[in-house]
Amino acid sequence: MPFIGRDWRADGEQWTKSEIGSWERSRRISFSNLSSNYNCSLSDIFNALDIVNSVTNQRRFNYIAKVVQILCAEKLGELSGTAQRCLFQILDRMIQMVLTTGDNILLMQRLVTQFHDCIHRAYPFYYYIGSAALWRQNTEMLTRMKEKVKHIHIQTVDQNKPTLNCLPTEIQREIVRKLDNGIDLINFGMINSSLHRLTQELLLWKQLCLYHFGDETQSDDKMGEKILGLLRRQSKDFDKENVDWKKVYFKLKRQHGLREVYADMIHQCQLCKNLFWQVSRILLNHVRISISSI
Repeated sequence: MPFIGRDWRADGEQWTKSEIGSWERSRRISFSNLSSNYNCSLSDIFNALDIVNSVTNQRRFNYIAKVVQILCAEKLGELSGTAQRCLFQILDRMIQMVLTTGDNILLMQRLVTQFHDCIHRAYPFYYYIGSAALWRQNTEMLTRMKEKVKHIHIQTVDQNKPTLNCLPTEIQREIVRKLDNGIDLINFGMINSSLHRLTQELLLWKQLCLYHFGDETQSDDKMGEKILGLLRRQSKDFDKENVDWKKVYFKLKRQHGLREVYADMIHQCQLCKNLFWQVSRILLNHVRISISSI
């Protein structure tokens, strides 16, 4: 019987069928309530938010990859066996996504390598992830994943189709402005000489500095304390028109790191403490509520 009601007058609990054919109770994940507290495991949160299937959403891929990276590097020893299994399911789905789309290949290679190294360093302290049998199983699975990701190659583009070089320079410049990482900007300029000249424009690097290290307004007259502090340390009487913004970007990156921005994130309701994806636009009591990122 898929569900049993708590009371003969009440509705039964809702059950869903999992991928392996078993039945699981649908849970409403909440860390706390106004009247009582409810503690749930990490695997429950993964299942309720459907993290495994959310990998196929390009808006959520990088955010989920960052969550997996943090769990592998800092919380692996604290995860239960069920949470570790969910983590492997997420990794497997991410690899399938990379194989299908051909995107985020380097990101996936770094992630699998980091996870493999964390598991390998657990030897011979098996309690770090459970037991010796579980350690061998995880190691073999990660080795297969590592080999699968290693042999991913970028598909060649048909030469008969229009390429980036066919676009006007103004449109190419608008495409380059969408890049939020200096390394991506440099790699983009290595395609050909015309794109290299485009990526050397100091205005692009200035906008990149304002995006990561400037204030919220990102205006030219308000560059932010981080940028002004570096320019003043280099020269007390600096000229804004003669600043090498490319060097400034990499110096600030080493000192402060880059600003992390994701298209979609998990948020927590300030009223009911429920977790939900940002773009789901959940309404409670037909009133749009304020949310805070977690």
